[in-house]
Amino acid sequence: MKSPIPPLIAGFFCLAMTSHAALIAHYKFDETSGTSAVDELGVTNGVIGSGVTINQTGKSGGAYLFPDNIADSGIVDMGNAAFFSSISNQVTYSVWMNSTDSDANRNTIIFSGSDTVANSYMDLGMSGETANDGPATARNRPSGANSAVTPAKSAQQTGILGGTTRIDDGLWHHLAMTVNLTTGILTLYVDGVSAATQDFNAGVVAFPIFNNFEIGRLGRQGSKADAYGGLVDDVQVYNTALSAPEISYLFNNPGQAVPEPAAFALAGLGLLVLVQRKRG
Repeated sequence: MKSPIPPLIAGFFCLAMTSHAALIAHYKFDETSGTSAVDELGVTNGVIGSGVTINQTGKSGGAYLFPDNIADSGIVDMGNAAFFSSISNQVTYSVWMNSTDSDANRNTIIFSGSDTVANSYMDLGMSGETANDGPATARNRPSGANSAVTPAKSAQQTGILGGTTRIDDGLWHHLAMTVNLTTGILTLYVDGVSAATQDFNAGVVAFPIFNNFEIGRLGRQGSKADAYGGLVDDVQVYNTALSAPEISYLFNNPGQAVPEPAAFALAGLGLLVLVQRKRG
């Protein structure tokens, strides 16, 4: 009797059945000239501020260097991105970063929210709080929340700190955050591994208003804040909460997006055929 399908191949098929990746924006930051950050999906390009230096060595291909400046010149601005209309009750943000920024403010890499309503946003980046300087941080802040900053939470804010491991070490790190309103769970991943998970408990299980997407600062309504200084590469947005294996795939395959389920199935089938041929 032939032996069972090896665990690795079975894992491929399992992932194929459960995967539901839906990429809605992908910024590789590989540009060598110009002022436009190209969305590989052709949905919404970003405007590169004059203070952002492009054509840097990235984790995969090129990268942008951000100047730690809250001015419009220090960010990449996608504005009211068209892909917002594809976000319903789940979302994932993924990014590679490399920084030694250790000032007293949060260092916001991805901002996704409102620039017309106070305190309505999601952000992913690196903590600069005095007592918790250096780890990754993520927040979901629905409209109107006026509560303490990360890692505290209130009835209207969910925020988490990625443990105590510092990422302001001048090395490349992969950050991802997933938010699922159905389960009420926010998960922060660092280098392919879940670093912290938080449920919304009695909080407002909702997303913020989405009308502004920026890289490099907290682009909220009123005063902008919490600029990021350092390298950024390969920003991806999905309209689903990616699974742990899918986040691991992003970490292990810099510059690539999570394949659609059919691609995983084909990969598993190819491995199965290869193994069977070797056995024959």
